[in-house]
Amino acid sequence: MHKSVHKLAIAVVAVLCCAGLVRAQAPASSNPSPDDWEFTVTPYAFFSGLDGTVGAVRQTTQVNASFSDIFHNLDFAAMGAFEARKRNWFVAVDSMYISLSGQKGTPSPLFSDIDVKIKELIIDPHVSYRVLKAERGSIDLLAGARFWHVKSHLTFQPRILPLVDVEESKNWVDPIIGARGTASLSPRVFLTGKFDAGGFGINSDFTGQVFGSVGFQLKPRVALIGGYRYLRVDYVNEGFIFKTAMSGIVLGAQFKL
Repeated sequence: MHKSVHKLAIAVVAVLCCAGLVRAQAPASSNPSPDDWEFTVTPYAFFSGLDGTVGAVRQTTQVNASFSDIFHNLDFAAMGAFEARKRNWFVAVDSMYISLSGQKGTPSPLFSDIDVKIKELIIDPHVSYRVLKAERGSIDLLAGARFWHVKSHLTFQPRILPLVDVEESKNWVDPIIGARGTASLSPRVFLTGKFDAGGFGINSDFTGQVFGSVGFQLKPRVALIGGYRYLRVDYVNEGFIFKTAMSGIVLGAQFKL
C-alpha cells in the first residue's frame, strides 16, 4: 500500500480517537434544555483530486490529479469540523489540510516534465440560522468566510532550457453565503446537503462548494457519514495563480458531545 495511504489512515484514526475521548469525558444529558448549547465534532477524510491551473512567480502549468490517481498524488491530509448549536443558531468551523504532488508531461520543446507540489490549508468558519424545520428535515441559511493558505512549488525539468524551480505562497479570505439541508429517511438513515458560493471578486473571482452525504446513526450520539464533495476556487494575484477544482469521496464520523 502506498505510503500516503498509511499517513492518511494514521491521521484519521488519531482524530477519531481524540474525538471519542472527548465524547467519553463529556457529561451526558438525557434531556438537554433547548437553551443549552449542543456540540458536534466530525473528523473526516476527503479523498480528493486536483484539477486546474496553478502558477508561481509567473510560471504556470496545468494539473490533473484525477480521482483514479488519488492515492498516487496525496501525500498527507487532515480534516475536521466542529459545530455548536443553540436553538435555531449554529456556529461551525470546517478545516482541511491537503498536500498533493505529482509529475506532469508537457509538449513544450523547452522542458521535459514538470514536478508539481501543492499544499493547501482551508478554514471555513460560518454562522447559520434554521429557517425551516419539519418533522423529517430542515433547511439552514449560512454566511461566513473561507480562509486560504496555498503554497505552490513548480519544478520545470530541463530539455533545451535549464531547470526552473519556483515556489510561492499566498494567504487570502473569501466571503461566502449558502444553505444546508437535512432529511431523515428512517430513524437511523439521514441525508445532508450543502452548497455555498463566494469570492465576489474581493480576493478570489469565485469560490464555491457542493457537498452531499448519507449518514447512518450507530448510536444516539455517534453516526457514520459518507458522501461526495466538490470545491472550486478562481484566484489570481499578479504572478500567483490558483484556479482549481477539488473533488472526491468524503468519509467520516460524527460525535455529539
